[in-house]
Amino acid sequence: MSTIAEIESAIENLTASQVEKLAIWLDALRAKQRVQPSVDAWLERARGAAQPGITTAEIMKLTRGDE
Repeated sequence: MSTIAEIESAIENLTASQVEKLAIWLDALRAKQRVQPSVDAWLERARGAAQPGITTAEIMKLTRGDE
């Protein structure tokens, strides 16, 4: 099976209990995908998060806990 149409056709031949198991699996898959954003999504959110005017040296000092 390589297309949605083929998958839909196969699902139509499942028993009610098999459809229920498939639905539970799909719900779990959707939840997992929501929890684990892609690297691209993370980078998009992180972009622009830095404070303007702060230097790399100042960031390094902050992250190291230097006083």
